[in-house]
Formats: sequence, C-alpha cells, structure tokens
Amino acid sequence: MKPFVLIVLLALPAPAALAIQSAPADVAEGSQAWLSEQRRINQRFVELFRERRYAEGEELGRTLLRRAEEHYGFDSTKLLAPLINLATVQRVQGRYSDALFHYERHIAIVERKLGYDALELVNPLHGVTRTYLRMGDYEAAIEPLARALRVTHANSGIYSLEQGPTRDLLSELALSEGDLEQANLHQRIQLRAHERRYGPGDLRIVPALYKLGEWYERTRQTGLQRQAYAAADRIIQASSGEHSLERVKALRGQASSFVRESRRDKAEEFFRRALNIVRTHPIQDILQQARLLIDIGDTLTIFNRQPRAQENYREAWKLLSADDEALDMRAELLQHPVIPLRSPRLPVQIPREMSDPSRYESQPRAGSVVLQMTIEADGTVSGAQVMESDPSGMIDEIVVALIKGAKFRPQMRDGEPVRAEDVIYRHRFRWYKRRDPEPAGDTPAPAEPVDEERPLEVPGAAGTDSRPSAA
Repeated sequence: MKPFVLIVLLALPAPAALAIQSAPADVAEGSQAWLSEQRRINQRFVELFRERRYAEGEELGRTLLRRAEEHYGFDSTKLLAPLINLATVQRVQGRYSDALFHYERHIAIVERKLGYDALELVNPLHGVTRTYLRMGDYEAAIEPLARALRVTHANSGIYSLEQGPTRDLLSELALSEGDLEQANLHQRIQLRAHERRYGPGDLRIVPALYKLGEWYERTRQTGLQRQAYAAADRIIQASSGEHSLERVKALRGQASSFVRESRRDKAEEFFRRALNIVRTHPIQDILQQARLLIDIGDTLTIFNRQPRAQENYREAWKLLSADDEALDMRAELLQHPVIPLRSPRLPVQIPREMSDPSRYESQPRAGSVVLQMTIEADGTVSGAQVMESDPSGMIDEIVVALIKGAKFRPQMRDGEPVRAEDVIYRHRFRWYKRRDPEPAGDTPAPAEPVDEERPLEVPGAAGTDSRPSAA
C-alpha cells in the first residue's frame, strides 16, 4: 500500500484555509496576533511534513494544538486542523496509539459540535483507517471506512463524486486481503458516479477513466488498463478531434499496456502517434516531445534495441539542452538518477504469505538492502554487491540475483549514454518476526518473489522506494 504519503498530503487541511478565515469584528488585539502566529506555525508544519522532517513537525504540531487549546478551549472546532495534523505526523512515524488518540478526539469534537453525519468526520475516519492498515489490523480498518462512506452518502448522495477517497481506501483494504475483484469494484463505482453526473460520453469523465487506467496499471491488469485508456481516447477524439493534445495521455497509457505484454511494435506505434500529435501542434512543447522520445528510448532499451534507443535519447537530450528552463528536467530524466525500466520484482514483504498470522508479531519491521552496482550504457547491470543490509542476510542473495536481470535507463553525459559506476541502489521491505522459533528449513524468503509496489517496468511509471542514485 504504497501511495500513502501522497494520500496523507491530500488529507492535510490546506494551510491557506486558516489564512482566509476572518476574525469577528470585536476580536481582541491579542487574538489577532494569535491568528497571525497560528498561520505561521501551520505553514511551517506543512513545510516540515513535506520535507519528511516528521519529528520536528510533531513538536510543532503539539505546540499548535496547545496554543489553540489555550485560546479556544478543549472542545472547540478550532482544534480540528491541529488535531488531524498532529495525528497524521504521528502515524507516519509509527506512533499509532498517539495517532489514534488524536483522530478519535477529532471525531468526538465533530460529533458533539456538528453532528454524527457531518462531513468533517470523513478525514479523521480515513486517518483511523490508514493507522489500522499500517498496523496490519485490516478487520479494525473496515468500520471507520464504512462509516465514512455512510457520511458521504448522507450528505452528497449514493453517486457523489466526493466518495472517491473513501473508495480508494476500500480498494487498498480489499487488495491487502487479496480480493482484487472487490478492489476493482470500488474503482469502477467512481467511474460510474462520473458517468451518472455528466453522461457516459462526456469529456468530463476522462479524468475518471485515466484514474481507473492507472489503477489497472498498478495492479497489472493490462487488458483492462488498455480498455480504460482507449475509452478515454475515443471520447477525446469525438469531442476535440484526432489531433487534440488531450489524446497524448490516453495514447501513452495504451502504449504502456503493450510494453507490459511485450508487444514492442504496438507500444512504439502508440508512443509515436502521441509524438506526432505534439510535433504537429501549432504550439511546440519541447518538454512533452522530450518525454515521449524518452518513452520510446525506454521501450527500445527494454527490448534490447540499443542503437535505435540511443538515437531517441540523443534527440531528447538535444531538445532539453536547447532551453535553459529545461536543463533541470534533462538532469532529472537523463543524468541523475539512473532510472529503473524493467522492475526486478523484488520482495517487499517477508514472509510473502502468512498462513497462520498468530505465529508472527502483528507489527511489521523495516528492512533494507543497499547495493553498489554498475549500469552499462545499454542499461544492463554488469555487477552488483551488497554494501549493507538489515536484517543482515535475510534476502541479500535474492535481491542481488533479481537486480542483475533489471534494465535501467542509461545515464547520459554530453548527449551520449555512458557507463555508470558505483551506483547505489536501496531496496526497502517489511518483515514479520516469528513469535516462536522457526522450524528447520523454514526460510523467510519467498520462493517466488512478487513486487507489491508499483512496478517500474513501464516507461514513465511512478517511482517506488527502491530508488538508485550515483554514489
């Protein structure tokens, strides 16, 4: 359940919300000064959170809550934002009991002041769910989600668009329990809600189709992924024409599905269709052209078509070098870090399956393996060795063996692919310690490792925790 950090940020109350609240006309001068300080502290808290400086953020969050209690009392709705911020930063640090305490306090204030079906309950109920998910207590996560859904339906109707975040968490919960069909249902319901609101062929449902396509891509349902992007493409063409720039994302989504199916020719065809649309548009977008050229280069690299792959990388380099504002993008995509293209499907949970969870500790522990390796100019790994691991030796051999079969986007220097030496690659995983001694021959490593994170075998896919960098 990887995308939690992004979800957390979306759940945070917007700092601007405090800035635009107007104080009563008779507010005391001291209260005006407090409002100004409150805005400043809250803004700093959000900055620390985004920088992942969680310990500092928690200290500031406690200060903000304490000061709010001094000004508004212990049962005011003015405490809601400080409570959910503090609970969130505690949750991401693994301080689950503290996080639950502050989420529950938030819920109790809303119930007393605003009612048992107030929309202000949804965010803390999501927070409680995420906390239980982090704890591995999936059964306890169900009820707060069910209540959040009831609250949303009571306020906005069965087909409300506002139910999306709750449905996303329900999908994650179902996925964690191995129920892919139920997880898919929660995603499709969101599309149905958009279709009910706007109509099945309306351009405004395209973002919902993209979201569904991204879900299918993440869960490796390649055929369904392509169907969702193709449906979006048809709507765009009918509304805006076949040369519309809005088609580019739909074409890229379909192309990535062909990559997953090892259909190189079809993947390259769809990427080039998108590139042709961008190139022939009256307003030239060199950044988008470069991204598509890199997509094509990545596809050819995956399928060992190195001379043609390097031609596309060189052309992308040339485009990005012609504009000073594009140099940062050139560095990110072509210089540093070296980017994985074909994921080695490293194990992210040890053991992979627990037939009897009672034999293991309920809280997962953090593990990692740090490799030093060389990436050749053709994107292959020519050498990899373990620099450090924790726990030592648990999955070292598996990680080394699998990483040797990975493909990487080659590092570029002066417009040419080059060999990258001393590349550091860190793989993070979670593991569950057994409560009783392990029987002889019972190894924690999975026989058939499966990557539960978002895969990186598709050009342009989102990142995971396993990110390489130059040493």
